[in-house]
Amino acid sequence: MIPPLVKPIVEAGKEAGPVWRFLVEQGLLLLVVVVALLVVQQLVFFFIRRVGRFVAREASSEHPEVQKRAATVSSVLKSTTNIALIGLGIVFALEILGIDVRPLIAGAGIAGVALGFGAQGLIKDALNGVFILAENQISVGDMVQVAGVTGVVERVKVRSVTLRDGEGRVHYVPSGEIRLVTNLTQGVARFPVDVPIPADADAALALATLLGVARAFADDPATRGRLLDPPEVLGFEQLGAGQNTIRITLRALRHDQALAREFRYAALRALAAHGIHAGGTSRDVRPPHDPAGAESPGPHHGEPA
Repeated sequence: MIPPLVKPIVEAGKEAGPVWRFLVEQGLLLLVVVVALLVVQQLVFFFIRRVGRFVAREASSEHPEVQKRAATVSSVLKSTTNIALIGLGIVFALEILGIDVRPLIAGAGIAGVALGFGAQGLIKDALNGVFILAENQISVGDMVQVAGVTGVVERVKVRSVTLRDGEGRVHYVPSGEIRLVTNLTQGVARFPVDVPIPADADAALALATLLGVARAFADDPATRGRLLDPPEVLGFEQLGAGQNTIRITLRALRHDQALAREFRYAALRALAAHGIHAGGTSRDVRPPHDPAGAESPGPHHGEPA
């Protein structure tokens, strides 16, 4: 069907030669199709950009990795759009040129079915990868467990995720194989810190000492900004014949597991200063760089002075 705007030009071209007739009748229609497809492309690209901004906003972060994830999702969607529009453009162009496209469409359908069976794993990987990126399930640097592998994420692509485990081995996990993602470093966590003390130690003194450590830890500029709440001393978690265990909890971002180790070290130092040796040890707890730590310990029981 000839658009009304170009119909007068087409009628005028019927009186001209075959070349002009071709340019007027088919060329203008091809131009209209190209312009229409370009308009549709820009509208779809505008929607894709909105989706990319939505992905970044849902992550609530301006981190470069989040921006990279949004760019990856946008790139995949734009590539899919271009392929679809190019296919439509070819079909419209052949129809305008008078070529029967029905056999081609039927053949393309059969080829598409065959390709779908042959490349269903690839398509599955790509689709699953897009959802993993869009939903912010995995980020570079996270400690995750996927497909029976636990490791640090080194690279996230549409088709695969690259992990490095604790022994340094690199694992390439196809996105289609990822059914369950256990992210060990994403979000907020409560880190339990269990401090063992001798069973015959002064329980009230031990609790008061740990409460003081908790207050100092919450006020320390080096750790205050990393804590979401002040450390909470819950009390005695276990009572045993040789030692008792006091539990403290720290609430912080899940990736900041070093806070628990730092608090445990501060607790051991403070208890040792009050004569309470955690775990029944009789040695002072000193940092490796403490000059006093290089001094020889006093004679042990049963050894000559």
